[in-house]
Amino acid sequence: MNNASEIVELQQQITFQEQTIDTLNDVVSKQQKDLTRIDRALELLAQQMANLQQAADAGQGGPEANEPPPHY
Repeated sequence: MNNASEIVELQQQITFQEQTIDTLNDVVSKQQKDLTRIDRALELLAQQMANLQQAADAGQGGPEANEPPPHY
């Protein structure tokens, strides 16, 4: 190989690597957005579970909450 063809080959490799990096950056950005959304949903669910537990501990489930199911 001569120098010109080696330079062309290196330029092609750099172009490919830049495209790969851009693609990976897009994927990582999307995953970060997904993780942020999932984290917010998890916090909301944890708060709802805590509220339900507090209501159950306080006996606010209503009279039917303390009754056994009909099949007993």
